[in-house]
Amino acid sequence: MEIISHSSIPEDYLHAKNVREWVLRLKPDANWALQIAALAHDVERAFDQRKVKRAEYKDYSAFKKAHASNSAKIITEILEKYPLNGSLKNKIIYLVEQHESGNDKDRELSVLNDADGISFFQINLPFYFKRNTEEETLFRMRWGYKRLSRPARNIVKKFKYEDEKLNQLLEECIVSESN
Repeated sequence: MEIISHSSIPEDYLHAKNVREWVLRLKPDANWALQIAALAHDVERAFDQRKVKRAEYKDYSAFKKAHASNSAKIITEILEKYPLNGSLKNKIIYLVEQHESGNDKDRELSVLNDADGISFFQINLPFYFKRNTEEETLFRMRWGYKRLSRPARNIVKKFKYEDEKLNQLLEECIVSESN
């Protein structure tokens, strides 16, 4: 957690903690690998000089895949400093590397994907909206909402924001994805 607190994006630390909290709500018996991956999934954001830049990618999904891969490389370097067993390290690295793609066949990865997505809507979205246009915010909301499971979508549908325009965008996102 100390590392992610150095991110230049103010909400990253809160998001990392919140993803772990959602992991534990969605899977109360979550193992250490899943909990550590929840805290570390966006670790690359704490290293401005190593961070993947969205402007370098035309395709948003390709950008997110590169972000996850870069976070996995960094967490690999960090984990090498600790005497953890190989299978635990490998599972953490795998979860971080795949956290943007999700996988219905891997329950832990699906939980991490949902926890990350729910936390984006709960923690990150108001900050994101302040930094971006309505069009960009709606694009990002739609991208994130599509990758959520049905139960996770039901959680997000209940969120309310202080900014009424953000509530309208969430409603638009939900309606557009329902059609």
